Amino acid sequence: MNGFGERLYMQYPEENTSYPADVENNYGWLIQFTDGNRLDLHVCTLEYYLKAISEDKLCKVLLDKDKCLLNIQESTDEDYWVKRSTAKEFLDTCNEYWWCLNNVAKGLWREEIPYVMDILNYNVRPMLVRLLEWKIGFATNFAVSVGKSGKYMYKWLDQEEWNTFLKTYPSGKVKEIWKSVFTMCNLFDDIANEIAPKINVTYNQLEANNSMKFLKDVNLLPKDAKEIY
Repeated sequence: MNGFGERLYMQYPEENTSYPADVENNYGWLIQFTDGNRLDLHVCTLEYYLKAISEDKLCKVLLDKDKCLLNIQESTDEDYWVKRSTAKEFLDTCNEYWWCLNNVAKGLWREEIPYVMDILNYNVRPMLVRLLEWKIGFATNFAVSVGKSGKYMYKWLDQEEWNTFLKTYPSGKVKEIWKSVFTMCNLFDDIANEIAPKINVTYNQLEANNSMKFLKDVNLLPKDAKEIY
């Protein structure tokens, strides 16, 4: 192990209770070196490796001294390309987005910031990212990957759209979160209207408008209010 360089710190994923493990067939060392390089090193049985590499076309064979991997195809990221949406997926995505915002609104009125951030980042934002992925998919014939968490979307979105997307990430202040949420909603609504015809589906604008109305009404609700309407 020391032959790779001086180690700064490490993780042993198969020893970590947060990850599933099969130590009889696979064991790994995740290493950060003092020179800035990182190495994710695993040793595994041939059977385990052949199954793993067959499930991930992005794998690239650097050396096969024993000629065990003769049937492995050339590396490609096609498994990670944006997938074309169905009409049902589009409508479900929009419904999930607009529905979950009622929890954001109530959480913000109560100033429950950790709860709000969780709803935004785990329920609401993924729906926006999915729409943006579909927009990019239509522009590229669904032949690109936008990377984990959409980190490469800036390559295909115009500068204004990308900057608007970045503005949907708020700080922990209630007023700034409200501003980011409204920015997110306007962006979602614009993209949904843009791609709905390409999927040959009618976007539920009434649902979007009513969800936005509820958001705005709660935003204006006095702190001593006993009811919303």
